[in-house]
Amino acid sequence: MAEVSESNSLELRIAFHNAVSRFQAWTADVGEPRVKLRGRFCPISEVCEAVSNLSHPLPRAVFAILYKETQKTDETYRGAGRRLLRLIERRKDEIRRRKTLRP
Repeated sequence: MAEVSESNSLELRIAFHNAVSRFQAWTADVGEPRVKLRGRFCPISEVCEAVSNLSHPLPRAVFAILYKETQKTDETYRGAGRRLLRLIERRKDEIRRRKTLRP
């Protein structure tokens, strides 16, 4: 695996914080939120995949948000990215179900 430089790591961590925030604000009937990463806007799921090599500890506030949603205990960006990715997929499934139930 490629090593992540400290400046790239900081950019990824900030993008992940923004992804968590955007996930919290994500409402039904709206496509997957996007955040800025490496000079372009990408889906929050892409940011989750991008942090897969980061073993840095999460800030307590970010951990608390994800813990509230999943009750999991891995406190690294890597673990949090995996958890948020599952939450994103669950949210997408909920949105698809709601759309199919509409007359």
